[in-house]
Amino acid sequence: MINRPVEAPLTEYLHSKAARRGIPLSGTFELTPCCNMACKMCYVRLTQKEQMDIAPLRTAQEWIELGREAKEEGMLYLLLTGGEPFLRPDFKEIFQALHRMGLILMINSNGTMINEETMEWLKETPPARMNITLYGASDETYERLCGNPHGFTQVMKSIRLLKEAGISIRLNVSMTPHNKEDADEIFAIAKREGLLIQSTSYMFPPLRRDEDMIGRNERFTPEEAAYESARLMCLQNGEEWFLDKVKNALPPMPSELDECEDLAGEGEAIRCRAGKCSFWITWKGDFMACGMLPVFEGRNVFHLGFAKCWEETKREVAAIRLPAKCKECEARDTCKACAAMVYTESGNYHTVPEYRCNMTKAYPDACLRYADQIMRKGKKDNE
Repeated sequence: MINRPVEAPLTEYLHSKAARRGIPLSGTFELTPCCNMACKMCYVRLTQKEQMDIAPLRTAQEWIELGREAKEEGMLYLLLTGGEPFLRPDFKEIFQALHRMGLILMINSNGTMINEETMEWLKETPPARMNITLYGASDETYERLCGNPHGFTQVMKSIRLLKEAGISIRLNVSMTPHNKEDADEIFAIAKREGLLIQSTSYMFPPLRRDEDMIGRNERFTPEEAAYESARLMCLQNGEEWFLDKVKNALPPMPSELDECEDLAGEGEAIRCRAGKCSFWITWKGDFMACGMLPVFEGRNVFHLGFAKCWEETKREVAAIRLPAKCKECEARDTCKACAAMVYTESGNYHTVPEYRCNMTKAYPDACLRYADQIMRKGKKDNE
């Protein structure tokens, strides 16, 4: 079994309490849409020219002041992401100022830009956790999927430096048709290095990057995604666990993001933390309930202020209703189709997300097929 991130009971309790009271306990600052890689399935990535054609980046001081505002309203947990946040020359300034505020900080990074110089200041003000996306187990895979022929070598160096500094690491793994052959080795790396790992074979349609991509992405068919989900659960938990689950109950599908834990069910309303106790602010300053949901027009936090944006977002989210058919579906708890899935798959909140629905329907058979492959292999090895 390989360690999977599990939220501490205290953290879960605080989020549940904050959601009941409408306190923005957890946030994400998307500092830049720019990235030094070009992953085929990315939902946000822009080149620097594309970004400048849209708007300049917000300054370090603006993000720092925003952190103060959010903290005054109740924020304790903050994820810094991009794009690739380490591309910003002022990332150290932003991070250390937020760190001095006493916030619990995490960083999302592709891990290709962390060097000895970076580690000097990270060791001084360490994040609570580094989330490193591992896209493959070779430079060849990185070139194929991300356009970076040295990506794997760079990431493994970063992992070594972070481990030497005693900084907690979680690997985020996005499984696609372009890196599926690396799955076994990716999990072997996690086991060898003693790292937490979060994996998924479901890719959200990248509507923030391209509004015409409703229901589409560079991804598996629903049936293939179901099979890869079964394989990921087996790699995560081991063959013995997987076979036992298939025999006695259906193994759960891997969750897409552990930050998206369900709260108490609320019928057709949003079930997760988005807009209840968590929020996301884009690189332009657009205030969102979740990074995958559409932007509510005219809600820029640098113009309106944090408190007003949060109150408006809570009202908007409370009014959202998801498909009635999903509410009554037997596979609802297996599927866990969230508001972001419904919207990005269909372009609205009231249409069943067909891709996710088909993926969920195919999952039981996929588990049986994968279990059968394991048993056949075991018999062959024993002959």
